[in-house]
Amino acid sequence: MKLRPRAIFVLRTLLSYMMTGRSRISMAKPSATSMTSCEKTMRAFATLRFAGDALDPDEISRVVKEEPARAYRKGQIYRPGPRSPEITGKTGVWYFSTKRRIPSKDLADHLAALVRLIFPFADQDKRLRELRDIMERENLQAPVTCFWRGPSGANRPSISSVVTGALQRLPADIEVDFATE
Repeated sequence: MKLRPRAIFVLRTLLSYMMTGRSRISMAKPSATSMTSCEKTMRAFATLRFAGDALDPDEISRVVKEEPARAYRKGQIYRPGPRSPEITGKTGVWYFSTKRRIPSKDLADHLAALVRLIFPFADQDKRLRELRDIMERENLQAPVTCFWRGPSGANRPSISSVVTGALQRLPADIEVDFATE
């Protein structure tokens, strides 16, 4: 079967639109940092955890308007994983992770998602004040953990002073777990 170059072009264009329509293409903004051929070995995500004996996970969910990856009260029985035995919570936890929510491999995109969780657009710090009130009243801690894995020799990411300053207003302690292969 012999096709003309024009017909081949039209067919390829049509097929590419059909494939794009069915695929799940991320609409995330491209990172300012260029990715190299080793981007498959790079991983990044960030977590925000509220923890304390008097924590009410539903109260945190109501304020941030997001469902956590995991949440339980002190004394509540939960299962940490599909094959794990049931455990009784030693303290209350509300845990949010960007791991399966943000497709980017740039840690800055994951941290920006956490900042938006605490400081939504045009909120005038209302959410921040509510979270700080809950943290003070219930004596809660709020660590943020940044995870990054990269190929051998890759430059480790940095956390901008803007992000650090925003998270410290919560106040959140920032922990990093950066490693290369």
